[in-house]
Amino acid sequence: METWHDLANLYTSLSQWRDAEVCLSKSQAINPHSASRWHSTGLFYEAKGLHQEALESFRKALDVEPTHVPSLISTACILRQFGGQSLPVVRSFLMDALRLDRGNPSAWYNLGLLYKADAGASALETAECFEAAAFLEEHAPIEPFR
Repeated sequence: METWHDLANLYTSLSQWRDAEVCLSKSQAINPHSASRWHSTGLFYEAKGLHQEALESFRKALDVEPTHVPSLISTACILRQFGGQSLPVVRSFLMDALRLDRGNPSAWYNLGLLYKADAGASALETAECFEAAAFLEEHAPIEPFR
């Protein structure tokens, strides 16, 4: 099933919408209640500029699996883009992701972006987040372990 998600994500990154939809459909036939599939669906919508639909997909992923780190991060990113959300809500999603996976460079990077946008955050906190993200990204395996 993860192969379908990986293919959907690849096709999404190439803007091959129909092929991505086919992969997501195949995945749904295998397991309609997959957090990973909902996350891939959210990435698909996000790439198409359908941010509200993307957010809904990420939330469905978290309904299925509240500890799904990629969906926690993606939810935070969408909410930060909307701008109307309070910074503590976005920060909460990212901190939950880091509590579950301290070595996630995307979570550290996005926390750094959040701190950078927050006038009340220190430059040191911001820099530490970006440094952690860069270090983790540099030392990450080429293909993640599953």
